[in-house]
Order: sequence, then structure tokens, then C-alpha cells
Amino acid sequence: MMDGAKSVLPKYISAHVIACMPHQRLQKLLREMQAEKGDVLCLKAYCDTLQGRMVCEFEAPNGAVLAEWLKARKIAYQWIFRVEFFAENGEVERYA
Repeated sequence: MMDGAKSVLPKYISAHVIACMPHQRLQKLLREMQAEKGDVLCLKAYCDTLQGRMVCEFEAPNGAVLAEWLKARKIAYQWIFRVEFFAENGEVERYA
């Protein structure tokens, strides 16, 4: 790695059930997840309270570290996957 170059952590997507979670509690959870600093960073979260679903985008050293991070915060998940490819604005790229 060149001096001054930032290492890129792998990205992960996770799915969660948030059924019956009041809006205020959900907003508090999202603020707490976004405020966390350390090995795991919550980059984005998308929520649908009508269907009771949440999908999050994280950067983490690996999937096991992310799973432990979620478990330590009592945030249950349905699945986690590592982002290998992504498409945006008509372009397809391989994520580092």
C-alpha cells in the first residue's frame, strides 16, 4: 500500500426483521448504529416499517466480525453477505 492510501474494508449487506418496532425506537437504533466508530461501520440503512424489514450496508474486516458486532448490540439478522460486485449508473464494478 502506498503512503497515505486508505485501505478499503469489505462491504457487507445485512437483512433484519423490525416488525412491531416503534418509529422512535427504530430511529434511535439507526442513530446509534451510524454513530459507532471502530472495526465495523454502518454506512447506510433502509427501512420499511409497513413490511417490518431493514437492510443495512456495512464495512467490516470480515463477516464474522460483523455478526459479532450485531450480536453484541442485540441486533438480530436474517442474513449477511459480502459485496463482490455492484452496479450503479449503468456501470458494473468489482468491489475490492
